[in-house]
Amino acid sequence: MGAIKPVSVGILVYPGCLASGAVGPADVFRIANSLGELQPARQRVRFEIEWLSARSAPVLAVGGLSFTCRPLQRSRPDVLLLPGIYHANVVELEQVLAACSEEKQALQQMSADLPLFAAACSGSCLAAAAGLLDGRRATTSWWLSAYFRSHYPRVELVADQLLVQDDGVLTSGGITSYFDLSLSLIACFGGEDLRQQTARVLVMDAQRVSQAPYVARAMMAGEGHVLIERARHWLSKRLEQRWALPELAAHCNTSPRTLLRRFQAVQGCTPVQYVQQLRVERARGLLEATALSLLDITLRCGYEDVSTFSKVFKKWTQMSPREYRNRFGLRV
Repeated sequence: MGAIKPVSVGILVYPGCLASGAVGPADVFRIANSLGELQPARQRVRFEIEWLSARSAPVLAVGGLSFTCRPLQRSRPDVLLLPGIYHANVVELEQVLAACSEEKQALQQMSADLPLFAAACSGSCLAAAAGLLDGRRATTSWWLSAYFRSHYPRVELVADQLLVQDDGVLTSGGITSYFDLSLSLIACFGGEDLRQQTARVLVMDAQRVSQAPYVARAMMAGEGHVLIERARHWLSKRLEQRWALPELAAHCNTSPRTLLRRFQAVQGCTPVQYVQQLRVERARGLLEATALSLLDITLRCGYEDVSTFSKVFKKWTQMSPREYRNRFGLRV
C-alpha cells in the first residue's frame, strides 16, 4: 500500500487581504482531502494548510477573523498562495500595497526557493510590486487591468483569462477565481479526477477559462490621466454615432499618433476597440434585462448589421449574443 503524499499549502495572511481569499481556498483543499480518501491509497494526496505571515506578531486579524500564523520566512511550502486585497477603489488598493513592505521584502527573499507560487485576484498586484511577476505572463481582476498594465509594465498581462500559469507562477482573475485557482492546484498535485470531483461538490464549472463574459468596461479602474479621461468621456457619449480618430484627437488637444500611444498604454487597446467594448457592455445589459430582439439591440448599440455586431460581441465576451442571453438573461 503506497503512502499518502502530503502537500503543504501556505496561505499568506497580511493586513488588507480578503478574508475569504484566505479561508475559501483552505475549505476547498479540505473538501479535496475528504474526497481523496475515496481514492486508491497510491493515488492519494493530503493538502496540509498553514497560515503564514511576514509579520512578527503570531496572530493577525483580517476582516473580523483572527489567524494564528507561522513565520513566512521559516516556511518552504510546496505552494504559497497569496489572497487578493480588499479595496473599494485604487486609492485603497495602493494604501494596502504601500503598507505591505514586509510582505514584499519576504517574498523577494524567498521567491527563488518556492516550488510553486499562486496569487489570486488583486493579490497579483502585490506579487507584481514585489517583482515576482517580472518577465512573466499573468492575470488579475478584470477591473484592474488598466491600472495593472500601467503600473507593472514588465508583466505581460493577459487580462481576459481567468487563470494564467507561467512556469512555477499561477495567477487568477476576479474575487471568486480563488475557487478556480484552488481546483487547478488540486489537479496539479492530486490529478484531474480529484479536481473534477471537488468541482462537483462545489457546484462549479471546473473548466472556466475566461473573465470576458463578466467584464463591465464602465466599472474598470482608470489611470486618471487627464487626456485619457477626456477621450473616454467623449467616446461614451457617442456610442450610437460615427466618429473619426482626428475628431477625437482634436477634442483632446493632441495628435492622433499621441492619442493612440497614450490610449494603448493606459487602456491596453485603441479608441476603436474601447468603443466596441462599451457597445458590447450596453448590449450585455439589454440582453440581461430585456426581451428586445437582437436587431433592436444591434441598432441601439450603434451597429446596422446583426452579423457584424454578433462578431464584435463574441470577440469581447467569447460567446454569441444568444449564448449570453441564455446564460445571463432574465428567466420568465
